[in-house]
Order: sequence, then structure tokens, then C-alpha cells
Amino acid sequence: MSLPFTNAALEDARDRWGDQAARTAHSTETVGDAAVVAVLEPADATAAASMLGWASERRLTVALRGGGSKWTWGAPPIRADLILSLARLDGAVEHCAGDLTATLPAGARLGAVNEQLAQAGQWLPLDPLSGPHCTIGGLLATNDSGPRRLRHGAPRDLVIGIEMALADGRTAKAGGRVVKNVAGYDLARLLTGSYGSLAAITSATFKLAPLPAASCTVVATAAGPRELGRLAQAIATSPVSPSAVEIDHPSPRLLVRFESTAAAARQQADQVIEICVAQGASTMTLSGALEADAWSVCGAASPDVDDALLKITILPMDLEHVLTLVGQEVRDHGLAWRMFGRATLGVLFCRLGGSPGQIAGLALKLRAALAPRSGRVVVLTASTEVKAIVAPWGDIGAAANIMRAVKTRFDPLGTLCPGGGPGGVA
Repeated sequence: MSLPFTNAALEDARDRWGDQAARTAHSTETVGDAAVVAVLEPADATAAASMLGWASERRLTVALRGGGSKWTWGAPPIRADLILSLARLDGAVEHCAGDLTATLPAGARLGAVNEQLAQAGQWLPLDPLSGPHCTIGGLLATNDSGPRRLRHGAPRDLVIGIEMALADGRTAKAGGRVVKNVAGYDLARLLTGSYGSLAAITSATFKLAPLPAASCTVVATAAGPRELGRLAQAIATSPVSPSAVEIDHPSPRLLVRFESTAAAARQQADQVIEICVAQGASTMTLSGALEADAWSVCGAASPDVDDALLKITILPMDLEHVLTLVGQEVRDHGLAWRMFGRATLGVLFCRLGGSPGQIAGLALKLRAALAPRSGRVVVLTASTEVKAIVAPWGDIGAAANIMRAVKTRFDPLGTLCPGGGPGGVA
């Protein structure tokens, strides 16, 4: 059972790690709707582990935070006495350009990292939903990815090594700093997407990619969901290698991006245009500033569709079915909406605007409709009223038992984000 956090405990933390590393929480620093008492901000991995061990000894519960861009994703911990912020873990980037790898501190911002890697003509090819200001630790903790997942994969596919602070006060490492490393269990991938429920990620090593020489995007507009679904399947089965095939609905349109040499990008774009014409879709090809603008607004939030964000995973062949189903429901209930996501991978996102009851009703109806088709609906962001009606993760079935066993092994006292991990496992 969690013990009360007292002023004496805060003073003890300050004596151990200094005033800069331990402070009273601001009124806006909450976990869910609950206030926390203090925020700990370690300067290195050793201090982070020491703080977790100290909290465990006192039976205090801890919520982990990076840059805060995904702080409200999923289910909040059912309780938290402290916030452990990893934003100060932003030291040097260890870049091994010859091996196309880099070891990055958890508090480093993705945009800043890629600016530094670009000096050697390389980058970490991730374009997460949370944007370039997200931290490396937060990116891994949520496995946040974007349109380029089609070509480069998600963070789980790119991480090859990890350093972590454990709840018992120890630090540990797994994996390595070279791509061909298969020793031991793949703890780096296990922690990726764990939402801070197993350990605090303090640094990680990633595979990198060369920066592409050129980029262009074919924007294809179809008549409706049926035509859009067929067009996505036609592109998926064609001999082209786009870095992204993104849906933007209710436009309805696809953004098909090619990043390669200028000649190769243009040649593949021409092939996609031929496919689009054969499918009856209109097209335009963008590059430079116009291309950047098109991608910046795809999936972007606006005031009327910013009350909730659902993540919908389906079989790619069910794209038409999902677009039609969501479109009908939002029209019937007067909801504002926008859908975007990886059309050929079956990873979609739906932004919604409306009352909590309307949003919760749509989420529950989608879950019921998609479950027989192997689809899942996760409530990433929404009001507490919505999350009180709709469990953010839904029923994860037999996987819950495995997750509980892993959680017990890593964090037997339930110090880290209790109830805040995937599936709400406490």
C-alpha cells in the first residue's frame, strides 16, 4: 500500500539529490485528474535509479514523464505520489556514423537529435504523431510512429539497445550498439510501448538511415471510401516503394510519398499516377514547400475535432468498411471528425469533436463492430468522462496474464505507473 508523501520525505529527497532535482509539484502537474505532491528530476541514469529505489522503499508510486507530449495517452495510473521527469537526461549524442547507429539520451528531443545527425547525412527516420519536440524516452515508451512507419518501421523496429533505471534502484542495459546483436532477451523491444510501467528508459541505441536526396508526394483524390480502399490496395500490390501511404478523410484522399534520388522518386510517382488514373482518381504531385505543407496539415488537430483521439487497427482489406462505418456513425450523431493513418498497414487514427456521451458511444460501437474482424480500438486521448465509460485499452484477453507476470518481475511492489501500462495492468 502506498504511504503518504510528507514534507519530510521531500526534504530528504532534496538532501540526497539537491533542490534542482526535487521540488513541490505545480498545481497543473497532475496524473489524470489527481494532484501529485512532488516532482523528481534526475540529471543522470544513476540518479534516476536511486530515486526509484528510494520511492520503492517508502512504498510511493511514481508516474514517469518525458516532454509531456503524450502525458494523457491511454489510461492514467490509478494512483501516483510522485512524477519522475526524465527531461534533464539530455546529454551528448553518441553517433557512430560508420555503423549507422546512435545512442541517444532519454530526454533529448527528436528534432534536435535529427538536426545533429543531419550533419553526417543521417537521421532517425521517425515522424511520430507527437511531433519533433517529443523526447526519445517518451517516443520509445509509447512506440509512437507516423506515416514513414511503412518504410522504416516504428521505434520498436529501430531500437537495438537500451539503458534503464529499475524500480529497485539498479540500472541495467540490454542489447548493444551494433545492428547485428542477438545476445539475450530483447528487453529493448519489451520496454518499447510499455508506457513507463516496467522501468524508466534512460538512453537507447537506434539504427539510423541515410537522409534521402529528394522527396515528392502524389496526392490522389477518390470519389468515396470504396474507391479510396481499392486505390490503397492497388498501390500496396504495385512494384513501388513509397515511404508513406497516408489516408486523409473525409476528403477523401491518399498522400503517397517517395524519398530517394530525384530520378527514382519521380519515376515511382509516375507509376502511382498511372494506377490512380486507372482507378478513376485525380492526382497532383507536390514537392518542396507545398509538399511539406500538405504533410503538416494531414491529421492535424483543429478546435472542432480535438476532444478525443482513437487509434484503430484493422486488416488493410477492411479499410473501406471502417471508413464507411465511422462516416455513418459520425453523421448520425452530429460529431466532427477526421481520419488519417497508414492506409496500407491498417493503422488508423480518428480525431473526434463532440460530447463525452457521443464519443464514448462511438468508441464502444466501433469496438463491437471490429472485434469479429480482428480490429481493435484504443482511446488515446479523451476526457476523464469518456475514459470512465470506455476503458482506453479495451479487453486484451489472455495477454493480460502475461503482462501481469512481466510487470511483477520488473516491478513487484507496483511502484511504476500502476494501472497505466498497456491493458491497464496494475
